[in-house]
Amino acid sequence: MPPPAFVRPKLFRYSEHQWLIRSLMLGEFRLVPASYYGELLGDSARHDNELVRENAVPGEKVTITHVATGRPIKAIGDVVFRDEVGTNYYTLSFSSAFDPFLFDEFAGSNACLVIHEPEEVCERIHFYAEQFLQRWSGIDGAVAYGREHKYGPTFVKDWRYIVQKEWRFAWMPPEKADILPPFCIQIGNIERYAEIVPRPSEKVSRAG
Repeated sequence: MPPPAFVRPKLFRYSEHQWLIRSLMLGEFRLVPASYYGELLGDSARHDNELVRENAVPGEKVTITHVATGRPIKAIGDVVFRDEVGTNYYTLSFSSAFDPFLFDEFAGSNACLVIHEPEEVCERIHFYAEQFLQRWSGIDGAVAYGREHKYGPTFVKDWRYIVQKEWRFAWMPPEKADILPPFCIQIGNIERYAEIVPRPSEKVSRAG
């Protein structure tokens, strides 16, 4: 669970109205294993290897020393750092930004769930998830793009996803797990804390 001083921003979830209405009325959210995103070959906004993180750094910014001689070794090209999570885990993702572009970024989205009071909703998500995931470690926070995160590689993504401004929930198992089935939790009606807004009528394009 987050530390006491932790303050969450307003959160947004882009999807189809039929699923978001269930989130609003029933508090229904689907938790998926991290491995799920590696299988989404036709979805560029979500397709990613969430179990392995690689970060390339220009060679001139890296110091490499030969262990035996103590002499420096000049890097030729970029140096790639690889960080493996070591286990499958559950995720649930939101955005911390309302951006009309994200309706296109997340294909098929015709509505957005806006959570105006994230503290109440997020605490409920943790509470109800823990009923299924006993002894698991659950935490939520902003994803870091192209740099390290205090929560480790589960909260790090490539720069190409930075427009999403992801706010992620992650639940780590007490023991290594390879295969995890997705499942839904229901935290109860959240109309008091959230609303659904439709996709803007005009299509938005983003340069670059």
